[in-house]
Parts: sequence; C-alpha cells; structure tokens
Amino acid sequence: MASKTLLLAFATTAITFSASAYSAQFSSIIDAIAIPKNVEYNVNSWENVDKIQGVEWEWPYYESGAHDSTMVGTTKVGNSKNPNIGYTEININGTRTFITDIKIMIQNEGENPSKNEVNKLFGSGKVVKIASSCDQDYATSGDATYQFSRLEDQPVFIRYWSSWGASGSGAITIAVANSLVDLNDYDDCYDEKTLEKWSDY
Repeated sequence: MASKTLLLAFATTAITFSASAYSAQFSSIIDAIAIPKNVEYNVNSWENVDKIQGVEWEWPYYESGAHDSTMVGTTKVGNSKNPNIGYTEININGTRTFITDIKIMIQNEGENPSKNEVNKLFGSGKVVKIASSCDQDYATSGDATYQFSRLEDQPVFIRYWSSWGASGSGAITIAVANSLVDLNDYDDCYDEKTLEKWSDY
C-alpha cells in the first residue's frame, strides 16, 4: 500500500512539473502580435519580434523581407530531455512591413485544445470559443478556435489543432492572428457570417 502511495505521489509530482514547465511560455507571442487598446494602427511591425522570448531565430527580424516575409525559429516546450519531445518551431508570416500571424508547431507535447490549455500556454486572459466547420473533439485529435483577450490589448484569435498516434506521439499546431480572416488562410474553417460577427471585436 505504501509503495502504491509513493508511486502516486511521484506521478503527481511529475505531472505538476511537466505542466508548470510551459506555463504561459508563449505569453510573449501575444505581446508581439496583439494590438494595444486605443491606438490608431491595426498591425504590428517586424520589430515586435524582439518581444518574443526564448526563441532562437534563424535570422534577425530586419532580414524577414529577404526570406519571403517570414521568420523561423525554434524553442522547447516541457522539460523532457528527449529532443523529440517538445521540439517546437515558430513561423512568423507577414508582408514586407508588418506581421499577419504566428504559427507554433509542438512535437509530442501538450494536450488537446481547451480554454484551460490556451491559458496554460498564453497566460491570463479571457478565452471564448468560436464555432467553426473545422471543429473536432476526439481522443486522438482536436481542432478549436478561440478569441483570447487581455485587459490592455485588443483581442487576438487562436486556432489550436492536435493529432496523436496510437503510440502517443503526435503534434500540436497553434496559429495566432489579430484577425480571424488571417486564420482562414490555413483552412477554410470560417464562413462569411462567422468572419463578419467576429470582425467587430
């Protein structure tokens, strides 16, 4: 009985460490892309990439125009020593002068989409689910879209989808943008009525 209790304690501790290891890890991505309230502009320039913490970039932001207006970087999610667990690639897309969306691809780490998971990765904020034609909620795959709001910023939109294999391996992809239209470039998930409804926020 004592050994079972001890094993349960170890398991609980491991889960706690794993969860806290990436608590709000991507809050600085919101810092980079979200538009502050009460400003006249509605996009952020490439200089805002400097606000993103913990990412190793392949080239500096001022060279983004030389690479088809993108930036690519890598980071790690979770505390596994296995390099294949939690390996994460960050892709920032935009035009010559401003950012349109940021895509996060995490290997073999994380959970299916939920409001709690959004807060765990991006920090404190109000999370509202947006219905879409791409929604999925299965044990081995998930797809959901959210509006994420902080007090000091205008809302951003987050599409979070996951896929897991029988062996437990899989991937999570998260796209963040100021406009739901920019998330629609990945898949045609939002009809005109949905885009119009959420464009007012």
